[in-house]
Order: sequence, then C-alpha cells, then structure tokens
Amino acid sequence: SSFDKHEILFPRDMKDKFEVMRLIFGSAFMDVKHVFTERKLSIDYMKELIIIWYPDLEPQLSYKETIGEVLNVLKRKCNIINLRPLEVLASKFSIEEAKPVIKSFKEKAKDFCKSVSVSLCLGEELQAVATPSRLLCETIFFIFNWNPVEYTLQDINDVLDELEPLNKYKYHLQIDRVGTGQSVVVTCYCPAEYISSLIMAVLDKIGTMQKRELKEFKVGNCTIWDNTAHEVLSAMTSKEIEQPTKKTVNNYEDMERELLSMKQQLAEKEKQVQELQMKLQTKQEKEHIPTESVDELNKKVKTQYAISRRKTMEIEDLKATMRQKEIDTQKELASLKELSEIRLQEIEQLKLKLEDNNSKSMYNTLNTTLI
Repeated sequence: SSFDKHEILFPRDMKDKFEVMRLIFGSAFMDVKHVFTERKLSIDYMKELIIIWYPDLEPQLSYKETIGEVLNVLKRKCNIINLRPLEVLASKFSIEEAKPVIKSFKEKAKDFCKSVSVSLCLGEELQAVATPSRLLCETIFFIFNWNPVEYTLQDINDVLDELEPLNKYKYHLQIDRVGTGQSVVVTCYCPAEYISSLIMAVLDKIGTMQKRELKEFKVGNCTIWDNTAHEVLSAMTSKEIEQPTKKTVNNYEDMERELLSMKQQLAEKEKQVQELQMKLQTKQEKEHIPTESVDELNKKVKTQYAISRRKTMEIEDLKATMRQKEIDTQKELASLKELSEIRLQEIEQLKLKLEDNNSKSMYNTLNTTLI
C-alpha cells in the first residue's frame, strides 16, 4: 500500500486482520438491517431524518423505496470500526433488538483498534463502501508529530472523540484513511455545511490538540493552523515582529485564490441549473410532457441549486473565519511586539542600575585608598 508515494510493507497477517474486521462490520450491519426491515417504520420520516443529519445524502435517498435501500445509503457514513450512524438511528426508532448486536460490534472494534499500531494500518482504507469523489473543501487533515510505532488506531479515535466538534448536529468526523509523510496524517471527511463549525471547534481546543502533538490542521489545501509557525512567532525578536512573515502572507493569498476558484465553479453550476430549467420549460411546451414528470425534474433542479447555494454560503463563512484569524494574528503580533519592548526597557533599566552600582563601588574604593 502507498500514500503520497511512500511505500508501506504490511506484515502478512495485517491484511487478514483488516479483512476479518470488514467481515465483522458487514455481519453486524446486516443483522441490524434485518431487524429494521422486520419493523413497520415510516420510510419517509427515516429519509427526512437522515437528510437532516447528512444533507449530502439527499440525492441518493430521493428515489429509495425500501428501508433496506435507505440503510445501504446510510452505510456510506459508517466505516469498519464505527457503526455510530446506525446506532443513533436504532435509538431514535427504539429498535431494542439492535442494541446487543451493536454493543458486541463496538467491543470487537475497540479491541481491534487497540491491537493495531498506526504503523501497521498506514494506507489502509477504513471506508465501509467506496464513496464518490468529494469537494476538496470537505477533506480534513490532522497531521500529528507521532512515531507510528508508538500509537494505535484507538489513540486517533480518542483525539477525535475529545474534539466532538459537531456533536450538537449528531455528526461525527468520518476517518477515511491513515497515512504518513514525515508525520502521521489522518484524513477525515466532513460535509461542507459543517466546515465552519469544525474550524472554530478545533481552534477553540488548539491547546488540547497541541498536547496531543498536533503539528498541522488543514482543510483541503488550506493550512488553518501550523505549530511550526506558532513556535516561530513565540521566538521572534522585536524587529522580526514588525512585519508578518512571507509564508503567512503567501498562505493567505493561496487561500484567497482557492476560494475565488471555488466561487467561480459554483457560479458556473448555478448558470447550468438555470439553463437546464429553461430547456425543460421549452421541452414541455414543444412535446407536451406530463406535468408530474416536469415537476419531478424541476424538484431535482431545485435540490441541486439549493446545494450549490449552501456551498457558496459555507465558502463565505470560511473566508470570514480566515479573515478573523488574520486579525487575531495581527493582534498577537502587536502584543508580542509590546512585550518585547517592555523587556528591552527592563534590560536598559537593569544596565543603568548596574552602572550606578559600579560607580558607587569605585568611589568607595578610591576614598579608602586615600585614607
């Protein structure tokens, strides 16, 4: 297996362990799914609830007609060590028969996580099913200054559980992959509508994350927080503090360009949606398409348009957050500069005091010699 051209050789039995865990996950999911399908449940209510939790699943859920098909879509939000979405759904519908199955799975998953070193799962896909390509801004990277041999998958789970940034939305970060470069890189997925909340939550707990040896926090190609830059700021002299570092400026300019590009892409999507609506109206007039069919197509178009608008709002939120971060950085620089000046004043006062003491000592010595 590989990650960013970094080749990783797996022990012979490690692939077997992952395969066994995948089978355990599949069996548990199937058992819970069977319990669901035996109950008379409102499929429309279930679909509506899942869409509230995961708006990005709405297109896949729109045409599902059975409970089993709906659960297969929800499976995309699980991975081979996490059945939490299914667990919450079972609790919501009071499916008591599912609890022992899920409890047994969680115990086996935890034992698996504790037994598997990070170094032995580098490059392994943790997704339960293959997922379609995602927006770059939905890909989250936590980069830890860890020795992979000394940590396990459970350590990664503990860090993310400690964050719980999106708990009020009933959404949890989905670990897709664990890789390495010069550090351990944990790649996660977070829907675009929750990105702003995630960034604020991580920055609020950055002290805790530093203790966990977080080295860098990225959203897509944009570095939100970098421990190296933080350490440089702490060690800067008063002269260096007078100007922001070139790296900070470049990062911000890169972020501006990326946000502008994403905005242009969304504008193009909106234009395509409008053109499609016009074509549908024209086609209805020419071919006399039944009203119901056109209504369904219009509903699809409106759904895609709403998703595009939501992405635009999230981009604006992210941009505002980054601007606030720049303001906070400038305040921190000003504070460090003021502190540096105070230290210089204290040093000057100490030098004057030492010179005064030396003068008095020389005067006393001279008087003693004369006497």
